[in-house]
Amino acid sequence: MKRFSDAELQRVKDRHPISSIIGPHVTWDRAKTQPGKGDFWACCPFHGEKSPSFHCEDPKQRYHCFGCGAAGDQIRFLQDFKGMSFAEAVEALGGDAEAEPLSAEEVARQAAETARRREQAEAEAERRRREEIARALKIWNLGGRVSGTEGAGYVRGRGLLPCPVSLPIRFVPHLKYWHQRKVPGQKKPELFVLFSGPALLLPATFADGSFAGVHMTWIDPARPGKKIQIEDPEAEPNADGTRPLVAPRKYRGSQRGATLKLWTPERFDRLVMGEGWETTASPLVAEFGMPVFERTAYWVAISLQNLGGKAVASVDHPELLNTAGRPLKVPGPVPDLSDPRAIAIPDCVREFLPLGDGDSDRFTVCQVLERAKARYQTPDRVVSPKLAPDGMDFNDLLQEGASA
Repeated sequence: MKRFSDAELQRVKDRHPISSIIGPHVTWDRAKTQPGKGDFWACCPFHGEKSPSFHCEDPKQRYHCFGCGAAGDQIRFLQDFKGMSFAEAVEALGGDAEAEPLSAEEVARQAAETARRREQAEAEAERRRREEIARALKIWNLGGRVSGTEGAGYVRGRGLLPCPVSLPIRFVPHLKYWHQRKVPGQKKPELFVLFSGPALLLPATFADGSFAGVHMTWIDPARPGKKIQIEDPEAEPNADGTRPLVAPRKYRGSQRGATLKLWTPERFDRLVMGEGWETTASPLVAEFGMPVFERTAYWVAISLQNLGGKAVASVDHPELLNTAGRPLKVPGPVPDLSDPRAIAIPDCVREFLPLGDGDSDRFTVCQVLERAKARYQTPDRVVSPKLAPDGMDFNDLLQEGASA
């Protein structure tokens, strides 16, 4: 078995910026990427997506996908994306198992330089995070009451009105939907307003109650209970000539560890949490009048991966393939318990019900639910994941008259 010293592995990574290894396999998003700072974004090469959630940082020599959880360094990327062994990946990067070890002084110098770059990158990431939260707060402050507006028509159309509690929702009659387009002769895409229309806003908060971000849902006032349907003018046409639709929902702010708190009683020992606010509001409405309602809080995880938190490792999807023709990698069932940004479940919770929608990829959802159970179950707490039937979410069940 070939062995590589820690110094040789570090030398290999220092020789090849991680963006240069990943770059040939993705298209960097020029609106979010900052090459001068070694900060790159792209649509993930490991799973299919339309919005770039794959983050690559040269100073940290790391990549991380906020959608599927894939993460690692230059060597791990070659292993997972191209199916190389560890030794093959190191040698592909020019590593030498017989390399002469570095002097103690050089090892110390490289370690100090790596630490300095990591510290700079973390400080820059924190600055960007705070700026993003500030932008999200400005959007939240645009909102007003929902009652008597087109927003109320949407909520009623989803079967969520009348609601036994006052949901923390605001309404904006004209919220801009920003999009980007390529401009001939320019490297950086141009941001433009694709449309402006009525939208619902919900606030996200961290465990300490501080503002984290805002969730936005654009609605179609001509179709109560329905979201907008706008074609993406920048997307490639489908076979029938139509174009894919833009996502009718967006989130601005910091997501990791944050939740949308729909309803929190003064005292509770039961917590229901779903990926989206309509999924979570559905059992809230369905359980009203039942004994469990008085002791239940209803929170939203904002995203599927936020519900389960970070995984220790990714696993192969049994059916789906990535762009290289290899099995798609999805975050596995074992949680990384050292993750400082996982959602914090209050100690008072004795029963936790994470909800999984049946209209998302079932294998991925099951990994998340298993991870949530392993992360949050304790001797004093029972975790009971609930999975909706195939092709349905919990709002579908509510509208069919079934209890979540």
